[in-house]
This record gives sequence, C-alpha cells and structure tokens, in this order.
Amino acid sequence: MQVETQNSSSKPLAWQKLALLGGFIPVILVALDQWSKWATTRFFNLPFDICSKDDPNLTYELTPIFDLSLLCNRGISWGMMQGDSSIKRWGLTLFAFLMTVVLIFVLRKTHDRLGQLSLSLVIAGAVGNAIDRLFFGAVTDMIDFSDIGFNYVFNVADSYITVGVIGLFLSSFLTERREKAAAKLSAE
Repeated sequence: MQVETQNSSSKPLAWQKLALLGGFIPVILVALDQWSKWATTRFFNLPFDICSKDDPNLTYELTPIFDLSLLCNRGISWGMMQGDSSIKRWGLTLFAFLMTVVLIFVLRKTHDRLGQLSLSLVIAGAVGNAIDRLFFGAVTDMIDFSDIGFNYVFNVADSYITVGVIGLFLSSFLTERREKAAAKLSAE
C-alpha cells in the first residue's frame, strides 16, 4: 500500500496540523469510543470495568437487524486468538501503543488529506482498544449484526480502524492514479 508521502521537496506536516490530526481528532474519537462502552455497560446495569471481572455475554435486540450486545474480547479483531493470558494482554497493549507512535510518524509525512484522516481514525481505534486492554484486560464489544449473518460483535474503535484502513487503500489507489496521470502528461 502506498500512501502519498513527502517527496524530496515537500516538508513534513506542520506541528499544528500534526497536533490536530494525530492528537486532537483521535482524542475526541477515543472519548466517543470510551463513552459508547460506558453507555453499553450502563444499559445492562453493569459497572464500566465489568471486563476486568467477568465476561457477561449479554444481548438485547434493538431492531430486527441490530442488537446491542456486551462481550469482553480477550483476543484480537473478529474474535481471533481468544483466551486469557497476561502475556497476550500486555503484548497487544504494547503493540497498539507502539503502532500509534509509528502511525503518528507516518502521519507527519503524509500529505494526502484522505490518507491523513484515515491514519487519524486508525490511531483513534488503536488507542481506544488499547485503553480497554490496559485497564480491563479485554476489549468491550457491543455492536452486533448477527441477525443478518454478520457473526462478529465489534465496537466503535473497531469501526474507526476498519474505515481508516479502507480510507488508506482508497488513498493509495487514488494517489497511484494521480501519479500515472501526471507521468502520462509529462511524457506527452
């Protein structure tokens, strides 16, 4: 995947824009993610830290297509690598925070607006889920579309990561098209 980054004559993002895209926007999004997890635990009348104590595995049907569920995911995305292990917990937490640092570095060199926003979303999702692992040992999941055959329960932070990765692929595709068009023009 190629995200449009600086060429030899362009400069890294100004610190103000980096603070907005790598700091302020992710902080707001992480707050929304954490609020959604808190609101879900309150909906089921459970404490916010329920995942550090138990795995409630509760579901409430809201509509024929969407359920509100409360699951504690001790694995990674889509429920892979399930199981309770402190090595896995701290390894995944450390990995998320290290990736955040790497993504901020990449963000600093990214000049494509879609790529920048997409990286902000991935950063927010990684931090939101890392906070859960750090404090509770598991990620709180609640968005459930299993009634229509999507059998994975996820959360708002997972949505940020998914939309961000799709945005990065789209950014890469569009950047490649622009570069090919520019090369074709300069060859004529």
